[in-house]
Amino acid sequence: METLTGLRGLDKIIVPIRLTPQSKFVFQCYPGVPCFKLCCSDLFLPLTPYDILRIRDYLKLSTDEFLLLYTEPFILPRSKLPIVRVKMQDNEDKTCPFLIEGGCSIYEVRPLACRYYPLGLGIFRNKDERKNEEVYYLVKEGFCQGLDSGTEMTVEEYRISQGIPETEEPIKEWAEIIMKKESLGPIEVPEKSLQLFFMVSSNPERFRTFILESKFLEIFEVSEKELEEIKDDDLKLLQFGFKWLKTVLFGENLIKKKKEAPSVKKIKPF
Repeated sequence: METLTGLRGLDKIIVPIRLTPQSKFVFQCYPGVPCFKLCCSDLFLPLTPYDILRIRDYLKLSTDEFLLLYTEPFILPRSKLPIVRVKMQDNEDKTCPFLIEGGCSIYEVRPLACRYYPLGLGIFRNKDERKNEEVYYLVKEGFCQGLDSGTEMTVEEYRISQGIPETEEPIKEWAEIIMKKESLGPIEVPEKSLQLFFMVSSNPERFRTFILESKFLEIFEVSEKELEEIKDDDLKLLQFGFKWLKTVLFGENLIKKKKEAPSVKKIKPF
């Protein structure tokens, strides 16, 4: 079967053209497309901290149960930071564990990476303007029949149609941490720092326990209002965790230390 992209089989290219939110492209994906579900096998499918919360709650599992059943740890190649990704099934096609006959069984809360396809996202630091900038690009795969067919739309229209802004906004600070670590180059990262990053990134329940049952509250200033939010709201806990990671890993003074804190081993910033 001839593809609409001119590629074959597992051929894959990243179109080296920078796209803006106003750039236009053509794409469609629905059960009537011949290649429907072919992109749901043998994937590197990273999960953001917010993905974990949403999928875990949708499946009515604890974080530990979800991580054990459906994920595996993975080291990001450029930043060398540990995250979790979806663990493919142990079958010939290495299909996604959430793939069923009719498509994605968790489509309502599908990961951010799935929502973006066939777009890719990069973030870089504009030193002149002192702000982060997002760069979009197109990924073409040989089997994909959805490219160059369907309705023309802008990148931003596609993002909105896929529910990307509301699932991306809660983890922007987390993405900034990864980007900042990448910009530092191949420096050695203390094992303790990696453990802290992984805990905040993958398991809010354990991070909450760490805050409430360790010396954390003796060391860092946490207001009563913030503490109540941390106890009851996983999303608020994530936002707090990202600021705390920036504080301990990069020396940013976002979560202040108490003046008379107990003596503990200091975590060396990246």
